[in-house]
Amino acid sequence: MIRTILTLWALALAGPAVAAALTPAQVFARETTAVAPHIWLIAKPAVTDPPFEGNVVVIEQARGLVVVDAGGAPVSGQAVVAQIRKLSGKPVSWLVYTHYHGDHNLGAGAVRAAWPGVQIVSSARTRENMTGPPMAYVTTYGKSYGEMAAFAAAQAGDAKLPQALRDGWRRAAEAGPAMVEAYSDLKPYPADLTFESRIKLADEVAPVEIAYLGRANTDGDVVVWAPKQRVLATGDIVVAPIPYAAHTFPGDWIEVLRKLKAYDFKLLIPGHGPPQTDRAYLDRLIAALESVRAQVAPLAKADLPLDEVRRRIDLEPIRKAFAGDDPWLRYVLSAVFTGDLIANAYKEARGETVIQGKG
Repeated sequence: MIRTILTLWALALAGPAVAAALTPAQVFARETTAVAPHIWLIAKPAVTDPPFEGNVVVIEQARGLVVVDAGGAPVSGQAVVAQIRKLSGKPVSWLVYTHYHGDHNLGAGAVRAAWPGVQIVSSARTRENMTGPPMAYVTTYGKSYGEMAAFAAAQAGDAKLPQALRDGWRRAAEAGPAMVEAYSDLKPYPADLTFESRIKLADEVAPVEIAYLGRANTDGDVVVWAPKQRVLATGDIVVAPIPYAAHTFPGDWIEVLRKLKAYDFKLLIPGHGPPQTDRAYLDRLIAALESVRAQVAPLAKADLPLDEVRRRIDLEPIRKAFAGDDPWLRYVLSAVFTGDLIANAYKEARGETVIQGKG
């Protein structure tokens, strides 16, 4: 997801300055909501504006806390730690990564500093990604966002663009300097404990099950299930209101979404965005994936170039379903979902490999 945004945003010269640049503490601020007995959601309020920070879920067990994901930068991790300390005096015993993308784990250093005994858990494949080439981007992350901020400032000042789109670019430009500062000194913290299929954290108050259901948004996604509270945390397998699709596996992703529908959840907490109380959003996402795959496959198998395939795909129903008529949401949808989804469906149809990249 992150590589897609930077590719689309970072190819411009510096534009006019945008006033009222925000501090890292403001840009990475978090809000905490109780979503079920012994479970809280710590989330960034404006989910469709950068930085695209993943949700954090806190599950209180009898003797300690299980935390799902950790924020995307040290300052974000510090904000998460501050919120957790307000919730409970218990230590964080377990930190679970839903997948390798840095917006979900680059705040982990703050969690480990606050609770040195914490055990970090992920799928085996996520740990491989976090210790290999997919995480190499962290050394240049701040510079990339500096270029993005310059481009955003230029777009915000372009009178030819719709006002709603200019407003979105203005918000991105205002956040840019803080993101550059926050992403200047990043260190991944790979898991201490990995698993292939399933692991349980037994507890009398809030038992937790962590499961790998197959390739979806990445090749190592896991879900976290609190059966007693009937709360399911999905990571970026589900993102609302705009899904993400970089380096995804469209066919496998559909099957994983169907497995999610089989959980008897009262609340589904996506990787980004508000909790879902029913299966309607899952159905919308499945329909979008099926539509793109069905349109792309015959064209890809006929050896049409990818650019020509993109021109022939009808995305308007998907735009309406996820972004309505909002120009900014339509831009974000193109940047983080439909563009990558077409490319990945094209590779899938041609039997080519989707390689995990910068997260």
